Amino acid sequence: MMPHSIQTFGDSAEIKTQMSAYKVAWDNLNLGSQSEFYEKTIPKEKVDFTETFATTQLGSLFTSDKVVTEMRGPYNCNMLYRQTKVMPDVVVYNDDHYVALHPLGEPGRDLGSHGSRASHLMVVPWEDGAITLNEMFPSTEAEVNDLDARNAFLEDAYAALRNNCPVSECGSKVVARAAAMGIKVSLPIRDFMVDQIASFTPEFRAATPGYVLKNAADEDIAHDKGLIQMTIDALFTDPTLTIVKCIQGPENISQLMSHIHGFLLPKDRIPQGIADNYICSESILIQKQVIVADSMNDGCELVRTDSIAAPLVRQMAVH
Repeated sequence: MMPHSIQTFGDSAEIKTQMSAYKVAWDNLNLGSQSEFYEKTIPKEKVDFTETFATTQLGSLFTSDKVVTEMRGPYNCNMLYRQTKVMPDVVVYNDDHYVALHPLGEPGRDLGSHGSRASHLMVVPWEDGAITLNEMFPSTEAEVNDLDARNAFLEDAYAALRNNCPVSECGSKVVARAAAMGIKVSLPIRDFMVDQIASFTPEFRAATPGYVLKNAADEDIAHDKGLIQMTIDALFTDPTLTIVKCIQGPENISQLMSHIHGFLLPKDRIPQGIADNYICSESILIQKQVIVADSMNDGCELVRTDSIAAPLVRQMAVH
C-alpha cells in the first residue's frame, strides 16, 4: 500500500519518504517516463478507461476510490486532460504553454467553511510538452523544469487578477473566450471572471460537474452576480492573503493528469482540509531539484537546473 500521512502538506522529510516509495512502485511497473507513458496510453477521446487502467496496473499507484469509480463515461478520470484541448468554462490567464482556470464543481471545497473558496485556480498545460500523471512519481529533468514553470506561472496568474489587468493582457485564450462572449478586451480580468461564472445557467449549475460557489457562511452565491463580484474583488485585493500552491497525491486524486491548485489564504495558516488532502508543490519541487543535483553528482545524464537553489518554502501552521 502506498504511504499516506495526514499533514504531509509542507513536511519535506515526509514528502521525500513518500516520493521514494512511489519511485519503487513506479519503477516496478516499467512504464518509462511519465511523459512517455502519457503520450502512449492516455486517450484524447471520451472512451471507457477501465481495461487500460487494469492492464497498466495504475491501481497500484492511484488508490483513491474517486479515481477507481471514474473509469467510464464522458466524465471520467481523463476528463481534465480532454478539457485542456478545448476552451475552459472560466479561463483567467494563459501563456504559450499553460492556462489558469477557475474549476467547475465546487471550487475550494476542501477549504471548508472559508471565505477564500472563490480564489481557487488550477494550472494545466494546453500545448504539447512535458506532461505528468502526478508529481509524487519520478520525473525527468524536463518534467522537473515543467513543474518549476507551472509554479511560477501560477504566480503570474494571481498577479494579473490582483492587478486587475485588462483581458487583452491575459493571454490569447482569454482574449478568444472574451471574443466568443462578445466582451471587449479592455474589460478588467476580475470582471471577466465574474461574467463567465454569472453566465452559467441553472441547468448548467445543477448538472455534472455543475458549479457551486460557497462563501464563508456556506451559502451558494453562484446565482448572484453582485455577490460573486464583491467576493472576488475582496479576495484578490486583500494584502493579508498569500498564494498557496499544491497538488493532491495519488491517494486522493480523481484525475490522471497532474494539475497545480492555487488558493489565496491568510499568511502562515493552512486549513485542515488542505493539510489533509494536498501536498505543497513548492516543497515537491525542492525535493525533485535535490534529486536532479544528486544525479548530476553521480555522473548521470541529468544536469543541474538554474532553479536548484530555490528558496525554502515558508513553514505554515495548520488550522
